[in-house]
Amino acid sequence: MIQPSPPPPVNPLTRESLSADAVRQSIRDANPQISVWTDAQLDESLSRTLSAKPKQRDVWVFGYGSLLWNPIIDVVKQRVGTVYGYRRRFCMVAPTGRGTRERPGLVLALDAGGSCQGMALKVNPARVEQELSLLWRREMVVGSYTPKWVTMHHSRGRRSALTFVMNREHRSYRGSLTPAKTAKILAHATGVLGSNAEYLFDTVDHLNQWGLGDRPLDDLVKRVRRIHKRTRHE
Repeated sequence: MIQPSPPPPVNPLTRESLSADAVRQSIRDANPQISVWTDAQLDESLSRTLSAKPKQRDVWVFGYGSLLWNPIIDVVKQRVGTVYGYRRRFCMVAPTGRGTRERPGLVLALDAGGSCQGMALKVNPARVEQELSLLWRREMVVGSYTPKWVTMHHSRGRRSALTFVMNREHRSYRGSLTPAKTAKILAHATGVLGSNAEYLFDTVDHLNQWGLGDRPLDDLVKRVRRIHKRTRHE
């Protein structure tokens, strides 16, 4: 009898693992109580988002977290820009990817208020629907984000870009966390996608490479490193 092939690993996250549905399966295995979106829900959400696309030919995706350093989708151009009305925050609990059911982690989302500098990624025009389908399997697994078209301002003007905004009504929203509590979670949580601290460090490193400082994240890096230092000496 031929045994089924094991799913590809999800760390590091790759096109292969997304295509093979390894992310959704890892969540089902680790947290059966979590409601994971079905293919029909993902397809309906993507279709609804594309139907609301502004009248511009190309599709750009605004990345502010892990898309900065591991976009996975087929990108043909990148452009630094700023989105107003939203800020980058560790305000979404992650009981699987960067944490566990016993010790949940946190991931970044765009939350209301302020502004956010990031990178707009132009999706290969010949593969828009295929690439966005992969993106949905990465970002919309449990429906904690709201896909939204926003205006991104850049050195040559502005353009519409697709991004993922925190759904404040979702059970994963953690908008009241203090910096101290956030740092404590980031310092200790780890999951199938790696440690929460590495997620923070990778994001800040890539923001710094493009000269995109983020003071709240810089502060979290200092706090997490202090916690790690104390832990090593205990």
